Amino acid sequence: MVNTIKQISPKLQNSSHTSLIHFLSFSAKLFTMPPPMASSTPTRYYIPSSKPSHPSSQTPLSKPSKPSPKLISSSSSPCPSPSLSSSTSASSSHGRSPVLGPEFRRSRSTRVISKRNTTSPKPPNLTSRPASPASRDCLAAITRSSDATTVNTLRSFHPRLSIPEDYCSILHELGDREKSPFKASEIYNFSMPLMRNLTEKGKLLTAAISSFGKMGSHDLARNVFDKGLSDGYGNTVYAFSALISAYARNGMSSEALVVFETMKGRGLRPNNVSYNAVIDACGKGGVDPIISMALFREMLGVGLLPDRKTFNSLLAGFSRVGHLDNARMLFDEMIFSGIGPDIYTYNTFIDAVCKCGNMELAVQVVSEMPAKGVHPNVVTYSTVIDGYSKLGRFDEALNLYEEMRSRGIQLDRVCYNTLLSIYVKTGKYEEIAKVCNEMEVMGIEKDTVTYNSLINGYGKQGKFDVVSRLIQEMRERKVPPSVLTYSTLIDIYSKAGMYGDAANMFLEFRESGLKADVVLYSSFIDTLSKNGLVEFAVWLLNEMVKMGIKPNVVTYNAVIDAFGKSRISVEEDGVQQDSGDPESCGGQIVKAFGQLARGIGRPVADETKRSEELLCILDLFQKMIQQGVKPNVVTFSAILNACSRCNSFEDAKLLLEQLRLFDDFVYGVTHGLLMGCNDVWIQARSLFDELRRMDQPTSSAFYNALTDVLWHFGQRLGAQKVVLEGVHRQVWENTCSEFSLDLHLMSSGAAQAMVHAWLLSIRSVVFAGRKLPEFVSILTGWGKHSKIVGASTLRRVIEALLNTIGAPFQLERYNIGRFVSPGAVVSAWLMESGTINILLLHDSRSSDPLIPANLLPRLQALQL
Repeated sequence: MVNTIKQISPKLQNSSHTSLIHFLSFSAKLFTMPPPMASSTPTRYYIPSSKPSHPSSQTPLSKPSKPSPKLISSSSSPCPSPSLSSSTSASSSHGRSPVLGPEFRRSRSTRVISKRNTTSPKPPNLTSRPASPASRDCLAAITRSSDATTVNTLRSFHPRLSIPEDYCSILHELGDREKSPFKASEIYNFSMPLMRNLTEKGKLLTAAISSFGKMGSHDLARNVFDKGLSDGYGNTVYAFSALISAYARNGMSSEALVVFETMKGRGLRPNNVSYNAVIDACGKGGVDPIISMALFREMLGVGLLPDRKTFNSLLAGFSRVGHLDNARMLFDEMIFSGIGPDIYTYNTFIDAVCKCGNMELAVQVVSEMPAKGVHPNVVTYSTVIDGYSKLGRFDEALNLYEEMRSRGIQLDRVCYNTLLSIYVKTGKYEEIAKVCNEMEVMGIEKDTVTYNSLINGYGKQGKFDVVSRLIQEMRERKVPPSVLTYSTLIDIYSKAGMYGDAANMFLEFRESGLKADVVLYSSFIDTLSKNGLVEFAVWLLNEMVKMGIKPNVVTYNAVIDAFGKSRISVEEDGVQQDSGDPESCGGQIVKAFGQLARGIGRPVADETKRSEELLCILDLFQKMIQQGVKPNVVTFSAILNACSRCNSFEDAKLLLEQLRLFDDFVYGVTHGLLMGCNDVWIQARSLFDELRRMDQPTSSAFYNALTDVLWHFGQRLGAQKVVLEGVHRQVWENTCSEFSLDLHLMSSGAAQAMVHAWLLSIRSVVFAGRKLPEFVSILTGWGKHSKIVGASTLRRVIEALLNTIGAPFQLERYNIGRFVSPGAVVSAWLMESGTINILLLHDSRSSDPLIPANLLPRLQALQL
């Protein structure tokens, strides 16, 4: 950096070069900033007033006392706005900041903002003069006519058109007005023979590349570029820059960077347009902003000054990844350098602020805009509304929507979609209908995003008749479904137990020509796995890899957890259900798949099927290692669940051995508990302490899996100790009170062990001379979330246990998910001499001194 500054220092006599030195210093500062730490806590800023005041009067932005913030003051003469350039970070003096949901970090609204920005000035077209009346008339005739008449229209206007300016103008304007690559190709092919020299051909080529890029036809842009390059009129800065822009518009950053480097390799010197285009491509293609900043420094190093377009592109890149500090520095630098921010700049910066969850700062920035001569538009409002929505602050979002309406700002499709999304999340279906009607009246057609929101909302409510009508309406209106459309349909059908419909949707997706992503495949693999169709799930996983989609740990966890489930699916009457039965849930999927996966799901003996599934799962572990997929605690839980479904201890040990591939510590603890080693409990408690730091669903799933495998293989006392460790650490919410037991969050093994411990505890109360309450109860749940509603597996397991030990509990008359017994009856039963022997649990294996020491856990850092 210092060498670059020294090289251009002799040019400092000119003020523009002084600005260049300033930008170089600024870029060095920004480029060397450490990357922002990922945090769910929004950054808070002190925004000092523009009026002189005592320092103590500066207060941090905080949540407004009123639940209905206004972006713009209703006063006719707004107060002077504070400057962001003086903003500094500060810790919030208030309570805990709102926790952001995972969707906050997805690419959200910046790309939408860039597409919806219609008010920022377009860069001047250096290859043509303003459009002539003849070219405007010709373009109007072309847009009104069909594709087949394009050439005839050009012939009729040819005598009045100037070469090459009018033809270039027609191509440029056609790209702005409509997406018709065929018409653009016809215009280009008709016009090229009319060009009189290489310069004119180069200008026409640039216009054609630009037009194709605006239409999204980057492949056609590349074809004409390659032809121009081979014929000698395409080796220009303008043609290369136009192709880079075409790739940028389509988010193809890698291709844009290759073209940029090729351009320099051919001896061409990139100009501002070239650098702006490639920086823009990096931002839209999700490239690390460090690369964009490197291009920015390179631009300064060759003596080019940035303009508003440069800063806007950099700002959009930082906004996309949620780097608020860097975005703020760029925003302040624009103001300091005299490059006034436009509406696009403000909208992009506000989007970055909203991505970080600092809605108070977003409102503050919007309130400054009128004083700077920039007025909020529909994009500004919808960005802030979307920000509030992502935080679950729906009331504030809807209040801004009302303010927007009161100011006469007309909603666009994106804003309507945001509003529909809020109503879907809040279950306001009458409002959804009103918004849809309003869109129809305003002539705004529903797009794919609109339908996705509606399908998701009505599907979660179980209104599948409405979902079917929406799908039919999409087909009739020729609205193309997206990958998200199919993912949503598969998800809602699966959760409703409509597995045949879910399978049919997946098959329809395969025929759609859309490029699948890991989310869609993982979603359907999870559906297959939950129905015990391990072979189908593995087949689909292999197909996924063949298509170049890398499975993630979630995909593998779903398949591992499926092992053995096809043999334990039980109907309400207690009869086992085969997943190959056409009437079963899994049978629906097998029927839907038909001949797609020929040979899979064939009827085989139970033991043969179990052996095949075991080999599949063992093969999965090897693939995880080969592909570098790191397991997590959910993987360990899935392995333990698979072990508990093994018929033999030898099979379970084969699966358990896979834990050693990933984590010796977890393997050692589990193996030690299964073998009844008393010495392992010190390490086991260390493991449980680590689990305590995790979220409740994850930690409880591990406890459930561990107790299930211990209970299944006869380590009943060990399972009970693990459960009590979990209860002590409050793994399950509100599990146990003195005379009431809540088991509905526990697995069958954990619940049975807990029943024994709870009854022993009540027995100690009885023998201490205390009287039991009128009733004592055990809650299992009635099966609301079971595949077959009301068929609770846990309820049946506990009912069988209570009958086996002779405990005097009965199902409550009006609640089939609760067992109750009079306190006096339970007390009498517990006083019987034989009860204590029934309640005390034992292990089938105990510590053996001949067990090799290397099988005990190695004391090393726990890696979860």
